[in-house]
Amino acid sequence: MPNNYPFVFIHGYNNFSDTFAQAREILTEAGYECYSPHIGPFTGLWDRCCELYAMLKGGTVDYGIAHSERCGHGRYGKTFEGMFHRWGELDENGERVKANFIGHSFGGATIRFLLHLLIEGDEREKAVTPPDQLHPLFQGGHEDWIHSIFTLAAPHNGTTVLTMAGGYIYTSYFMEFSKANINSGTTKENADKYDLDRFGFTSDKLRLRYAPDKIRAYLRKKEDNCFYELTPSGADKFTGDFHPYDNVYYFSIAAVGTQPILGGEAQWPTDVLVERHRSSAIIMGSMHSKYYGPEWRPNDGRVPLASALHPKNEPWQDFDPGEGFSYRGPVQKGIWNVFPVEQPKDHNFYIGEEVDPEVYKEYILDLGNFIAALD
Repeated sequence: MPNNYPFVFIHGYNNFSDTFAQAREILTEAGYECYSPHIGPFTGLWDRCCELYAMLKGGTVDYGIAHSERCGHGRYGKTFEGMFHRWGELDENGERVKANFIGHSFGGATIRFLLHLLIEGDEREKAVTPPDQLHPLFQGGHEDWIHSIFTLAAPHNGTTVLTMAGGYIYTSYFMEFSKANINSGTTKENADKYDLDRFGFTSDKLRLRYAPDKIRAYLRKKEDNCFYELTPSGADKFTGDFHPYDNVYYFSIAAVGTQPILGGEAQWPTDVLVERHRSSAIIMGSMHSKYYGPEWRPNDGRVPLASALHPKNEPWQDFDPGEGFSYRGPVQKGIWNVFPVEQPKDHNFYIGEEVDPEVYKEYILDLGNFIAALD
């Protein structure tokens, strides 16, 4: 029997607008209930989940006592009215209101982390927080809030571009965050777009002193920092011991936008890659490392194929969705159902960037109809 659970789209890192707006509008026009909350572009996994919960359910963001003290920022964040208050509640028939989550790029890791917190809670928060003050997200026990997880080009096992080009990325973002720091409390373009006020170097209201030490400290963090969490070692640390739950559907789609050259010793961008993804595609495609084999070279411009297929320590199986995602038979829960690799395709195809609108509309409709058909 088809489900009528709403769709919740979760965007990746370095996104400054509602990148799933087009997909949301397509499925909304088709009669589906959809939400696409916009999280801070450089917010780490834990804070993303705390903010996402408040954006959906409503209320003030609670980052937790233990986490806030450990990571050096305030416990509370912004307050939201909530866009999906019914999520997790019982409907008029006594049935749980679940959701189908779709995550692009780092949004896929975010959903996995969110599900883990919903079900397991967090023992460190429980240990230091009075029971009447413990946020529901840290309590655990919410086993039936998520019906399905669908990841699109997600770095389940991290992305090697952040390992190989780490110095360049550190320098470029140090410069960007410095601009935001200097422009804090003004109406200039990048005064508040990073949403990192809790770390003391950006603000949309206050004029701040230039604080390069705070910026450096943030960029070097090994927690609460998406740059580290997106590396293979960061992915291992924060999601490497997760496991799928038997009552949830798991799907993943990976893309490749490169082609082999030099007898397979490297990968080179195809014409489908958008211009700004070509350099990172070359970097990943030319990697030779004792830690990462040749299977890490094919990529979509942002994420290696070996990372996007499925979490390396979790069970998976190949899954054939049929032409246009037309398969409507039984699907196994509690295991990653991995779609055939889509190629040639760019990392941002899934948010409609430089894609023919009619092609994208058909793709998203087919995807939505497939997910809605899951019992």
